[in-house]
Amino acid sequence: MTVTVLGGGISGLAAAHYLRTINPSSRIVVLEATHRLGGWIDSTKHDDGVLYEGGPRTLRVAGNAGANTLALAESLGLRDKVRSVHYGEPSAKNRMIKVNGTLHRLPNSLKTALTKIPPFSKPLALSVLSDLRAKKVHTDDESLFSFVNRRFGPDVARFAIDPLARGVFAGNARDLSVKSLAKRMHEVEQKHGSVLKGFIKDRKNAEKPDPELAKSDLVQQARKEKWAVWSLQDGLETLVKVLAESLEQDGVEIRRSTPVKGIQRRQGHLVVQTSSEEIQTDRVISCLPANHLSRVVEDLDMDLSRVLGRIPFATVAVVTLEYAGDKLNEQAFGYLVPSLEPSKVLGVIFDTCTFSQGDRTILTIMMGGYWFKQYFGESPSPESFLDVAVKEVESVLKIKEAPVRHSVNILKDCIPQYIVGHSEMVVNARKLIKDLKIPLTLAGNSYDGVGVNDAIMSAKKAVLQ
Repeated sequence: MTVTVLGGGISGLAAAHYLRTINPSSRIVVLEATHRLGGWIDSTKHDDGVLYEGGPRTLRVAGNAGANTLALAESLGLRDKVRSVHYGEPSAKNRMIKVNGTLHRLPNSLKTALTKIPPFSKPLALSVLSDLRAKKVHTDDESLFSFVNRRFGPDVARFAIDPLARGVFAGNARDLSVKSLAKRMHEVEQKHGSVLKGFIKDRKNAEKPDPELAKSDLVQQARKEKWAVWSLQDGLETLVKVLAESLEQDGVEIRRSTPVKGIQRRQGHLVVQTSSEEIQTDRVISCLPANHLSRVVEDLDMDLSRVLGRIPFATVAVVTLEYAGDKLNEQAFGYLVPSLEPSKVLGVIFDTCTFSQGDRTILTIMMGGYWFKQYFGESPSPESFLDVAVKEVESVLKIKEAPVRHSVNILKDCIPQYIVGHSEMVVNARKLIKDLKIPLTLAGNSYDGVGVNDAIMSAKKAVLQ
């Protein structure tokens, strides 16, 4: 059997890994359009040892998806390179938002949840309890903002969910789907009329820990020591490099700088077309972004192409600023900026609060997302992003001196936007593939979760199918 994996990002490499594990005798071909692997995972280590992350920088431990990635890292021999952050550490505990130009720490304990803390108009606990009085609204889907606003009140919607959507998804909470991004909350509300009551009554349907993943020594260690997040000594891209090296040693054909031009169906097989060859394959696992795959499958089925093309994407500019010495007055993960603020910035991450790098301060400033064109136009220069980042840090964090080093990365269409109706679009796409009996499986962060853990789990599930 020949299986062709489209895309050499983390989900594509993970798909090849699980394919090789399950079926060692199959021929596996991975096609990556660019010269490098790993997608948006991009770690840069400078000559002096200082590390910058241009994309994802830490991975969550929680849930089966988090455990699965830890188990993968352990299987690749990376256990000794893991760096962990425990619950209770400042970068795991302290998170802030910027309102009216001022930073406010979000409630992070029972005491602070019971206390009125600006910018909230009442204690967060009272907002949460308002769910018990809120009326149930029968709906197949609605925006994340609308759902939280009617169940927990405007404070939680504006000062928690709105900035969270900007920081995690670079998206507008008024457009993003509650069914896709907070599926469990939506399900229990529809079933029991209340999120809080639903979580209590519906406990038997909550995600159960996978017993196979629980056998991993690294997973056991993370749970015992209460890790919140983790990374690797030389950056997350270490996972990509070691995974790719392992695959190539096992005979997986990884072809860089090989964009897929199209897919055709011939005599019961799929033929994957590149600029240099045609690959006849028994099955295709696509880990391409949905907007790319939409163009690739036009010859297979235009309806499938149109459904995939309806999933929007957001572009994010990421600026890293490095300063000599410790410049921060408060140790925290960083801060997010709600959309009600007149700011081009989505959020600022205090990188050296998570993992110290000597006597220096490293910050990551994220901007654009859903609002990219509105704020920056069609073809902004890297200097324009650097200027916004430096002014943000000077205004909010009171760092007046110039950074000693910086980097600017524009991540075009890096985060799929799970807008209202996203789940239905994904179901329709997979149904079309099944009805047409196309040996094609969809995986990656366009469908079942945007995070690295989600992408890897998506690839695993695609292979197990």
